[in-house]
Amino acid sequence: MHTVRRAMAAVGIQGPGPRWMSGWLVGVLVLASLAATARPADAASAPWGPDVKACGPLASFPSGTANELMAGKLKISPFPAVTIDPNRDGNINWSQDPFNDPTWVVDFQDGQWIEALVEAYLAGGPNADAYRARAKALLTGWLSQVPPVNQQPYTLICSAEAFPGQSWIHDKIPDVLNYQASHWQGAYNHGLKQDLQLLEAGCAYPAGEWGGAPVRWRDTARQQMIDSFQPNQYGPVLDSQGVTNEQSTGYDNFNMGLWDTAESDLAACHLSFPSSMSSRIALMPNFLAMATQPNGDLVQIGDTYVIRPRNRPGTPLQYAYTMGKAGKMPTQRVAVYQAGYVFGRSGWGTAQTFGDQSFYSLRFGPGTQIHGHADHMGLTYYANGRNLIVDAGHYGYADTPYRAYLLSPEAASDLVMPGVSFNSHASTSLIHQSIGADGQFYEFYDTAFAGLPRYRSVYVDQNPNLVLVFDRASGASRYQQLWHLDPGLRVTKVGRSYAIADAPGTQLELLQIALPGQQIPAGSTQVVRGQTNPYQGWVSHAQRQMTPAPVVSMTRTGSSAAILTLIVPTAPGTSIGTSISRHSSGVYQLRVDIGGRQLSFLVSAGGDIQAG
Repeated sequence: MHTVRRAMAAVGIQGPGPRWMSGWLVGVLVLASLAATARPADAASAPWGPDVKACGPLASFPSGTANELMAGKLKISPFPAVTIDPNRDGNINWSQDPFNDPTWVVDFQDGQWIEALVEAYLAGGPNADAYRARAKALLTGWLSQVPPVNQQPYTLICSAEAFPGQSWIHDKIPDVLNYQASHWQGAYNHGLKQDLQLLEAGCAYPAGEWGGAPVRWRDTARQQMIDSFQPNQYGPVLDSQGVTNEQSTGYDNFNMGLWDTAESDLAACHLSFPSSMSSRIALMPNFLAMATQPNGDLVQIGDTYVIRPRNRPGTPLQYAYTMGKAGKMPTQRVAVYQAGYVFGRSGWGTAQTFGDQSFYSLRFGPGTQIHGHADHMGLTYYANGRNLIVDAGHYGYADTPYRAYLLSPEAASDLVMPGVSFNSHASTSLIHQSIGADGQFYEFYDTAFAGLPRYRSVYVDQNPNLVLVFDRASGASRYQQLWHLDPGLRVTKVGRSYAIADAPGTQLELLQIALPGQQIPAGSTQVVRGQTNPYQGWVSHAQRQMTPAPVVSMTRTGSSAAILTLIVPTAPGTSIGTSISRHSSGVYQLRVDIGGRQLSFLVSAGGDIQAG
């Protein structure tokens, strides 16, 4: 029990977004590490024993944190420290927003940092009473000024340990929990976090406390978790393949920890989920294993920072997490998920060769929701021991032009139609797929740009590593393929039909192939890096972090476009040659020479691609 607080902090750099915040501080406090705080030996028999049981381990803070709060300062990572209490009396403005950032505001209003003062009080010493007095002043303002949606129950529950038997705080605990019970935020991580608060409090406090409220809390929590698996505005919280409805690999990772906590907390309370729910939860590690790149990081999709997946012993995720050092090797190399993901790789390797495998991801499915980006048809690609083609990433939740850029199709490696309105709610269909041992083919279709047709065909080869992309669209006047390169790559050569990028030990060539009868116009291939008006050529790996990175754009004009692009990672200096011809059947035959190795592919005007 009480592991939700540890699960929340374990996510570290992955915090929830402000539009759906429920007042939880998700490990973004640099000062929080959630280790158990020492309590008096008789804590279990003290008047505030139930609060100890309901709270679980107090948040543990670095030495000096309580004194910093006494001096009126607070640091919430990754923001710098700020003076929140200039008069140093606890009478603060709970609506202050020094960084004009909703993430800071919600983490500030969450109030978990007040526990640093509670911790210092419980440790005793000559300043103990001063720490408690400051905590009370802060809590009094918190109760009266912070919106109920941002009032975290644990702030009261855990702080109550410093005020045993005092009605001013004890009697407010059910008010905050009852608000959570009657204002469920829905079938995604915020609703689940509310349910875990209710469940843990409901199972920790005596059943008859507050007129039997604890029993109602735990029953409400369990039923809402069950309800979240039913059809709703976002789709079931977990589908039949163990994928969440949040369109973010980072939040799949985060939510797996929450569902693990839910199952263990229910068991501790002598309750359980229906088997149909547990079977879906059990599939979550498989999805995350497939979404783990050969460098051990989750692929950045949706609101996801660069993070490692969780370790789940006994599952394929352990093998991915340890990069082949432990656990059972997954049985799949390629997986297609109906929630809108394709993951593929050359192999799982061994502890010595895990990082040498190639990996790719593709996106399709329902329109953007919760933590998703408008990244449909977007490709990411890892080979030669490094990221090559990437998503532009995640910066945080401040409503800025940069955030809008990261949410847009221009931040993905896809085809866009400049100047044409885009509908982020439009779905994208996977209309064809063929999965072979060394090569896989996928074709996607949507009308997200003002109802105009857009098709993308992708053929991925693992022997040798290469990707063929055939984009077709019509109805606009301008079309642009965007290839977001990892910041570690440097574009060294650009021609009208190609760009070559280098990194230590790696060369990446992106080559437009003119179909018979086509002419690629001068200036078609361009490189943008670190542009701000409009934003283009950036990658964000962490909150409030922006890194300039090259974006290769391949542009065509006219009433329609058909752009065939070859992407080849090789050793530096490897020569690449191509030729293409039309068969009598109308199918194009593409011949590729990679350092003397001859390959052949058949490409139909309708978009089919196969080796041959």
